This record gives sequence, C-alpha cells and structure tokens, in this order.
Amino acid sequence: MASPLKRDQIPPKQAEYWRRNFAEEQKTIFSLNVPQILLQKDTYKKLAGENENRLRIYLGLEPELEKGNYVLCAYAVSAFLLGSGDVYVDYETPVYKLGVKNENFSDRSKLVIESIRNYRKWRMGELDSENSTAAFRKFIFPNAYLLTKYELHEIFNVQGKLDAQIEFGVSKTMNILISPDVKENRAFDDEGEVFDYGGLCPPICDDGSIYNS
Repeated sequence: MASPLKRDQIPPKQAEYWRRNFAEEQKTIFSLNVPQILLQKDTYKKLAGENENRLRIYLGLEPELEKGNYVLCAYAVSAFLLGSGDVYVDYETPVYKLGVKNENFSDRSKLVIESIRNYRKWRMGELDSENSTAAFRKFIFPNAYLLTKYELHEIFNVQGKLDAQIEFGVSKTMNILISPDVKENRAFDDEGEVFDYGGLCPPICDDGSIYNS
C-alpha cells in the first residue's frame, strides 16, 4: 500500500508523467539545456529567516550558449507577506544563484536582472524568432515560482536534508475551447474567437453529484 502523500506532494507517477512531457517538449520548442539546480539548506535558512518567509525562484539564462542551445539558470530571493492579503513582495537582497553550489549574487544584481530579462525574451520567442515554435513557450514557461513553506520545511527541517533538487515538468491537460463560429474542420491557426470558461475537475468538482461518485 502506498504511503499517504505529504502536504504539497504529488504522486510519483504524476511526477514521472510531467518529466516525460518536459523531455518531449525539450526536443522541439525549448532549445534549452537544463543543468542540475539545487537549493541548499544554508541558502534556505538565510532566505527564509526566523519567520520562514516564502522563497521565489526566478528563471534566467546563462550568457553563453551550450552546443547551440540556451542554458537555463535560477535565482532565489525571499518573499514576505504584505498586509493581510495574499500578496508577496520580494526582498531585493540577498539573491542567490542556484546550482550544484549556491552563490550569493547580491553584489551582482545587474547580472541577475540581465539574465532574467534574457530568459523572458527567450520565453516570448524573441531571441530566436526564426524558430517557428518559439512563440509557444510563453504558454508553458512562467517567469518565476513562488514556493510554499511546506515542502521546504519538510525537506530541510523535518527530513534534515542538506539539498533540495529543483526540476521542471510539463502538465498536459485537454482544455475545453468554446467558439461562437461553427466550422467542420477548423485550422490550427484559425483567428476566430475562442473562450475557455471551463473549470477543470479536479480540482473544481461537485463531490456530492451522482455523476462524480
């Protein structure tokens, strides 16, 4: 019998599926190399502080290509809750570059900003616009991730690990598309109106429905 999942943990098979999707996309539209990215316990402690602030991970690009591909990198900063809402604001420093070893880049903030800006240009398909699929990256890649407290607390404080590895996966879901114009065979690049007002089940389900029992 499988062990119950911890808070914010996803099933191993789901993680495998996301990794496989990422690997497939990497062959086509990514043109991206992803090195090993680690968050070290010491870095976590410095960024989280006594209040266990949340961490935000920004994605960036290395300045040099590797075998013709861009190379992803990541930076971590501390984010604190502003007021009583759900808005988290970054502390500008310290900022750490995450790799096999974490480096304090607080005195190199200009390099960090340039790296993040280049990544966003890549994400929008502007760095290699001759690639016909580059424009699709913006639907797959975010600019950053705001991590919850729980997984890092579990890994570093409960399990006592010295490192946490950061990987990436792609979740492929069949979304509903609703069009006001009826066509028997619609082209992929059809420019007609398309709506997506469908909440996915799960997580938006009627648990009391006989059709969802």
